[in-house]
Parts: sequence; C-alpha cells; structure tokens
Amino acid sequence: MRSVPSLLSMLGDQEPPRRVMTPWQYVRLRRRAAGLSIAQVAAPFWVRPEHQHDVEQYFRNLEAENLRHQRIYITEGKPYFFSIDVYHQLANLPAHQHPRLCTGCGWDEHSVQYDHNGNDANWSADDPQLCTRCEQARAWEDSRAAKATRHAA
Repeated sequence: MRSVPSLLSMLGDQEPPRRVMTPWQYVRLRRRAAGLSIAQVAAPFWVRPEHQHDVEQYFRNLEAENLRHQRIYITEGKPYFFSIDVYHQLANLPAHQHPRLCTGCGWDEHSVQYDHNGNDANWSADDPQLCTRCEQARAWEDSRAAKATRHAA
C-alpha cells in the first residue's frame, strides 16, 4: 500500500497561529503595563466631582468586552500610551491583518518602549509572543519566587 503524505506535512514548517487580541484586551494590557487603575487614568480628565463617574465609566467602556468604539475622544494627553491606529485595526480588520502585539503588555514594534535595562524593547528570542520588557519582568518574578521558596524551606 502506498503511503499518502498528510496535509500537515505538505504545508511544511508553519509558524504557529498568533493569539487574536481584541481591542478591549489591548487597552487593558496597555493600562496595566503603565501600572494605573481606572480611577488614576480618569483623574486628569474631570474637574468637577460630579463628572468623575462619567469619565471613569468612559475608560471602563474602552475595556468592556464586545464593545468597539469607532471614535475615541481622548487622544491627546492620555495618561498611558495606546495607539488609536492599533485599536482601530483590532476593531475593524480581520485577524490576519492585525499587528503583532506582545501578549504581556500589548506593545507593538512601532511604538517606543524601553525594557527594564533601559534599552529599546524588542521581541523576545525565547518567547516570540512577548517583548523583552515582559520577558525580563517574568524572569525577575521567577527569581523572586525561587528565592521565596528557598527561604521558606
């Protein structure tokens, strides 16, 4: 009997599919990477106390699942960086046209970000889903956990 090659073997070595990121996940990752809460993000945008709830709700809605904004009103002076262009690409384009984003912090290679050593962030050599900043943070957390385990023993 003649062996027939499988479809997978005919495709050759393919890069594994990237995880699809939604626009609300992207905004949430960028806010968390900045180390800010919703209240901290909203604080510069309300002056009168009666506006606080509305402004905080606006920022909560940016991170609300299945809610895509066609217009984002706060573009200048955002308290943390996220790209409006990347947001709209994630919201409006098919997954194969999405930009490559770090699954740890939402960084894209066209944005300026520094790793923990002060160098420009780049893609991790060990985990292509992460940037070097997230890779370094993960290594720091792992070493901290190992020290805690050694001290507990």
